[in-house]
Amino acid sequence: MGQRRSRVGALAAALCTALVLAGCGGGGTAGPGGGSLAAVDLSGATFAVGSKEFTEQIVLGEIAVQALQATGATVKPLTTITGTTNVRTALTSGALDMYWEYSGTGWSTHLKREVKDAPKDPVQLYDQVKQADAANGVAWLAMAPLNNSYAMGISEAKSKELNITTMSQYATYATQNAGQASICAAAEFLTRDDGLPGVAKTYGFAVPPVAVAELELSLVPPETAKAQRCLIGEITTTDGAVSANKLLVLTDDKKAFFDYNAAMTVRKQVLDANPKLADVFNPIAAKLTTDAVRALNEKVDVGGELPEDVAKEWLQQNGFVA
Repeated sequence: MGQRRSRVGALAAALCTALVLAGCGGGGTAGPGGGSLAAVDLSGATFAVGSKEFTEQIVLGEIAVQALQATGATVKPLTTITGTTNVRTALTSGALDMYWEYSGTGWSTHLKREVKDAPKDPVQLYDQVKQADAANGVAWLAMAPLNNSYAMGISEAKSKELNITTMSQYATYATQNAGQASICAAAEFLTRDDGLPGVAKTYGFAVPPVAVAELELSLVPPETAKAQRCLIGEITTTDGAVSANKLLVLTDDKKAFFDYNAAMTVRKQVLDANPKLADVFNPIAAKLTTDAVRALNEKVDVGGELPEDVAKEWLQQNGFVA
């Protein structure tokens, strides 16, 4: 993602409030054990892994740390950094060796390209970012199915009552029933090209007459679930609050939203020296679906579990570690 982010889990934020280059989370050295990663030998190598400051990034960062440990590599404690620009600078300056980034962020923030010019196909977007970023000394490993993009949610009950499961169906309803089609959203979403203005233009409804309730981001899911102040609300597709509030993610059938597929980004010289990093992270990326990561976020943000514990359990469940 660009400068926007998922909802920060209160527990995770309390545990990892470090600023640039202040470490938190797991670390150390662990010899190869069971699981598929035991077949990848990176013993003798040392890596510094980073993440942004929000729940999803911290969990993904812990997955990376523990995966590398399973290969016998020495891994420094996870470095949690506030702000997309700061973590990218840490990577390109050599303070970090790798961190999970999003294709949409690569396009708009790092390559400074216009959202309106981005390919609508997520693979094409990723491929273009990967190719262009190579000139900056940054290698992108395999793209995950995980797409942490903006989305709109509706309560499951209202979805069934009104037969609304897609944004096109909402737009039709909003055109005919503007007074009952209000939207809850945070301030940033109301002005971004890849936020409400772009959605309204793509789907052909007007704001107003459709009313908007501006709320703090963390309040949007519970208010959307109540279906009183708003019929639909701003969410991100991997937000743990989606399931916790029994929301349905409306299908973006006209592709109004920009794609944010995750991939491990690595300094090129680090990857050149350790090509087996692809053997570590490409299989992991393949298992990181939007639904899977939403469930991981929910365990931290709603269930109060620790990111490192959630990461370990996921790696074990998917056979990467014993």
